[in-house]
Amino acid sequence: MFKRILIILFVAATSFIQANGNDKNKPLYPYQDSTLSVEDRVKDLLSRMSLEEKVRQMDMYNAEHFVEDGLFSENKANELWGELGAGSMHVRGFQSNTVELCNEAQEYVIKHSRWGIPILFLEESLHGAFTKGSTVFPIPLALASTWDPALIESVGNVIATESRAHGIAMGLGPVLGIAREPRWGRVEETYGEDPYLVSEMGLAMVEGLQGTDLKSNTSIIAEPKHFAVHSQPLAGSNCMAVYTSEREARSSFLIPFEKAFRVGKARAAMSAYSEWNGIPCTANKWLLTDLLRNEWGFKGMVVSDLGAICQLDTKHHVAKSPKDAIKQAVQAGVDMQFYDFPNDEYQNNIIQLVNENQLSINIIDSAVAAVLRNKFELGLFENPYTDPDLAVQRNNTKAHKEIALKAAEEAICLLKNDNDILPLNKSIKTIAVLGPNADDSLLAGGYSREGAKIMTVVEGIKRVAGPEVTVQHEMAIPIVMKGIAVPSKYLW
Repeated sequence: MFKRILIILFVAATSFIQANGNDKNKPLYPYQDSTLSVEDRVKDLLSRMSLEEKVRQMDMYNAEHFVEDGLFSENKANELWGELGAGSMHVRGFQSNTVELCNEAQEYVIKHSRWGIPILFLEESLHGAFTKGSTVFPIPLALASTWDPALIESVGNVIATESRAHGIAMGLGPVLGIAREPRWGRVEETYGEDPYLVSEMGLAMVEGLQGTDLKSNTSIIAEPKHFAVHSQPLAGSNCMAVYTSEREARSSFLIPFEKAFRVGKARAAMSAYSEWNGIPCTANKWLLTDLLRNEWGFKGMVVSDLGAICQLDTKHHVAKSPKDAIKQAVQAGVDMQFYDFPNDEYQNNIIQLVNENQLSINIIDSAVAAVLRNKFELGLFENPYTDPDLAVQRNNTKAHKEIALKAAEEAICLLKNDNDILPLNKSIKTIAVLGPNADDSLLAGGYSREGAKIMTVVEGIKRVAGPEVTVQHEMAIPIVMKGIAVPSKYLW
C-alpha cells in the first residue's frame, strides 16, 4: 500500500513538472513576466509592496557612502539598505571602476530584497558620459552653434552608449533653459537664447540618448532640466527667483520642454530649485502635475534638483519644517529626492505623513509607479547587470572621437576677420594666444569628468604651427577673481 502511494505521488509530481515545466527562470509572479505590458507589471508589483518598500523606491542614494578602500562595501549596504532595496543611485562616488561597483551594488539589492527590484543608476550626461575615459564633446552652447540636429542626435547616442557600458541607465540632461540672462553663470549648459533652436537641439539630444528602444544597451533615459523657467534669475544669480507671466513662459521658456516631453517622450524631468512667480518649482503642483502630466501627458518620473526639497524650508521659507517641505514636494508631483535630506529622514517622514493621513497612498503609488515604469522600460528586471568589457570596447573609440571632432569643427563661429588675418600667413613666426582657458583643461566645460584629457587651444596651435613658430600664451585675467585686484598692466 505504501509503495503504491509513493508511485502515485511520483506520477503526479512528474505530470505537474511536465505541465508547468522545469524552468528555474519561469516567472513566479506576473511582474516578472516580460511578455506582459509594462502597465500590467507595474500594477502587479505595486500591489505586493509594503509602504516601506514603496517609499524606498522614491529615494536616491549617494554611491560614495557604499565604498571602502575603493571596493563596494556589503556592510555599508546592509546598514543603509537592509532588506528594502533602493530606488536609484548617483554613481559619481564609484569613480574609476564604475561598472564593477554598479554590478556589485545591483547584485546585493536583488539578492537582499523581497521583490528583487533593480537599482536605477544615474549620472551627468550634459556633453559626454560622466565616466573615466569617456568621449568629451563641446559644451551644449557650442553644440547648438552647429545648427545640426542630426549631429546632436549622434552625440547623444555616443553619450548613451558609453554611459550604459558603465551601468548607467539615466542621464541628467539636457539643460533646456532659454539663456536670457547673460550674467547667469550656467549659460554654457544651455543651447542658447532662441526657443526654436533650443527646442530642436534639445529634442535631438533626447532622441539620441533614449534611442528607439530603452531596453537597448546603447540607450539611457533622458532627464530634461531644470523644470522650469530657471534660466532668467534676478540679478543673474543661480538660486534667485524668476518673475515672468505664464504667457511669456509658454511662448519661450516652456517650448523646449514641451517638445522634449511630448515629441521626444523624455522619461524623466528634474524640478528646478528656484521659484517662479513666488512659488518654488519643486512645490508647484500646477507645473509638475497639471501642466507636465495632465496637459502634456508625461508618464515618466520627476526628480528634485539637489537640495530643492530641503530649500522649501531653509531658503524659500514656504514650509514650516523639513517634514512639511517633503509633504509639499510629493503632493506637487516630485517622485524622487536627489538625496536632499538624509535618506532615513526622507523616508521616515513620508511614512509618517501617510500614516497620519497627511499624504494619500494614491500619491505614493503614483510616484512609485513612475519609478518602476522606467525600470521595466529599461529592461532592468531582465538584464540588471553590465558586461565590464563593454566599457573597454566603447570608451572614446575612433568613431566616437570623429563625431566629437565634427561637432567641434561645426561649432566654430568666426565673428570677425579684419584684414583677412585668418588663415594665418605662413610667414608669421610668433603667435600670441590670450585667455584663461587657452591652455587649461577647463576648456572641456562644466560637468566634464575630472581628469578629462583634451587638446587645449595652445597645444593645438603649436601642433599645427610647427617648431619654427613661437607660440606665446598669456592667461591675462582669470575667470574667477576671488577678490584679487586686476593687475595694473591690464588697465589703461
